[in-house]
Amino acid sequence: MNDKKNILASNLSTEFKKLVLQLNKSNTNKDFQLKIHEPKLFWSINWKTDRYLEECFCVRLFADNTKHSLIAEHQVKDVFDHINDPYFNFKEKTLEEFTLIIKEIIQKTEQAIVESLDKNLDKEM
Repeated sequence: MNDKKNILASNLSTEFKKLVLQLNKSNTNKDFQLKIHEPKLFWSINWKTDRYLEECFCVRLFADNTKHSLIAEHQVKDVFDHINDPYFNFKEKTLEEFTLIIKEIIQKTEQAIVESLDKNLDKEM
């Protein structure tokens, strides 16, 4: 089980690194940075923002008994507020199933980040 988890985490990390390179080429003023925590199955893509103290898009995989779930969300931190804006999720899949949909996860993450860049969450704060 741990080998499958490690392989999935490594493959996702590799694809997220490629995505960050691509995002930096197409959005040169945002300075995208990737934070990886493979043991916790957590990836965060942060970017430069003028509106908030911190803005990022997080992808997190977690165990639900024998299956796993994934949640992806846009996160904004400001002086007094913290907003999580969920974008997509996958529920109750095996690690093997997640391995088969890595490209889909990356595509959905890219689409969500591009949408998040222009999203004004101030009215929700």
